[in-house]
Amino acid sequence: MAVTESGVALGIKLKAIREANGLSQRELAKRAGVTNSSISMIEQGQVSPSVQSLEKVLSGIPMSLSHFFACGEGLGEEVFYAETDMQKHEKPYGYMQIIGEHLPGRSITFKRFYFRPNSSTGDAPLTGFFDQAGWIFSGNILLSAGSNVRKMKAGEGFYLQAYTPFRACNESLTEPAEIIVASPGPE
Repeated sequence: MAVTESGVALGIKLKAIREANGLSQRELAKRAGVTNSSISMIEQGQVSPSVQSLEKVLSGIPMSLSHFFACGEGLGEEVFYAETDMQKHEKPYGYMQIIGEHLPGRSITFKRFYFRPNSSTGDAPLTGFFDQAGWIFSGNILLSAGSNVRKMKAGEGFYLQAYTPFRACNESLTEPAEIIVASPGPE
């Protein structure tokens, strides 16, 4: 088995996926029914495994060949986002930013809502298509969710089921407030 540049990249990728799944080389080898040295040599780029051998190794994760080769595709090197990298969507209350907004196939949505002093989402309640979990990051927010109303302070959180009508209001006349919200799916 001749080693190529792509074989070295394959080894690096296998190691990253193995570690991301919390597996040692020994545990992966045991699960896949191969030797520890086989995993080590692939990861170090010393050998380029056949398709069948790689498929056997991946069965210990478990992961399909197509998933292995698709991992990370289309994401480039973009992992970190500075505040200035994220578009500010102007809203009546301030603005909203989304991490990785442009990523195709994004499976989670992570939003930052910035509320200017004395602002709200408006009189009409909003709804989400997915469940949402949120955290008051700074300031105080009056949150109405369905028939529930609560004044929330920094450090407190909430969970809204899909299609629950909600409204958020920063009643402070001088201090801004921020909410961080996560939900499955691309909005």
